[in-house]
Amino acid sequence: MMDGVAAQAIVGDIVDRLGVRVNVMDDHGIIIASSDRSRVGSLHEGALRVLRTGRLFAVTSEEAHALTGTLAGVNLPLRLGDEIVGVVGVSGDPARVGEIARAIARMAELMVAQQAFLGEAGWRHRVRLQLIEDLRTGGLTGAGWRQRQQLAGCRVEPPYHLFVIDGVTSRPGRGPLGDPEDPAERYRRLEADEAATIIAPDTNGVLWVVAGGSAGVGLRHRISLLCRAESDIGCLDAGRADDFPTLLERAAQAGFALRRRLRGVVHLSSLELPVLLARLDPGTRRGAAARIVGALPEELRHTLRVYFTHDRNVGDAATALNVHRNTLAYRLGRVEHLTGRDPRAFQDAVVLQVALHLQELSEPE
Repeated sequence: MMDGVAAQAIVGDIVDRLGVRVNVMDDHGIIIASSDRSRVGSLHEGALRVLRTGRLFAVTSEEAHALTGTLAGVNLPLRLGDEIVGVVGVSGDPARVGEIARAIARMAELMVAQQAFLGEAGWRHRVRLQLIEDLRTGGLTGAGWRQRQQLAGCRVEPPYHLFVIDGVTSRPGRGPLGDPEDPAERYRRLEADEAATIIAPDTNGVLWVVAGGSAGVGLRHRISLLCRAESDIGCLDAGRADDFPTLLERAAQAGFALRRRLRGVVHLSSLELPVLLARLDPGTRRGAAARIVGALPEELRHTLRVYFTHDRNVGDAATALNVHRNTLAYRLGRVEHLTGRDPRAFQDAVVLQVALHLQELSEPE
């Protein structure tokens, strides 16, 4: 039988969607989940009848008075193969809720079968994978966020801390976070509390981490140490979100930010311009980049990136490029000649830097 946490999450989702009152009973007739939480733990005599007969049991208002812990409605067996592992009940007029009860019972049976197949740990990992994917794509409501956490066996409370780690799951064999086939090892290596943290890769193999409350503070430090120790691993620190809508927006922004290769620890707040530009239509991005910097060879584009990274400081940029200041001045002159824009002038520098961002966003991910 599914555990009470999983059953209660299912009940909550059904109540929100259909507006009906639902109970789930175990194979002893005890209510383990209910739209009325006060009933959890009590005996449901109607469920005992279903467990004995293996058949649907409809109860009218008059009959309900004679049965312990039972209201008018329809009660159906939950089966796993040939075995009855519990009962689902829907309260109301049996003639009205009968078909709804059958649909709910079938759904609950699928959940039971999946949980039995995967095992508890596998089941919760699958829920966490889907939770991260829905958070990343924006297909999640506040109610769904809370209910899925119950299914995943965790409780991540605000303020939330969101991190995205690139380069970990793509490694063959055992990486810095252990065996990629063992989700629990990621929690152990990052010393993360599995009950207050969700760590799971998205469909692109990028690792997403959502930590609640104070758990995010220590985790930020440990992830930073990981990135310093492993040069091919990058982390996007999306910062703190005080509520779920803000977390959802940060996740959307992180998705845009991930179109750039992460190196070291990158803070989302430092990527506001690329994130804004990433929202533009791809055709618009490509057209603008080609028009402004399309004539530049890669050496000059790289020179511009380093020059802008060092706030247009010629001395620092020349040192980073390992060239003489005169060589850098010559290259900047070539940029002006080929584009008609002088990177040493503020307004032209802004346009050139935006164009470089657009070009980077237009390259294959």
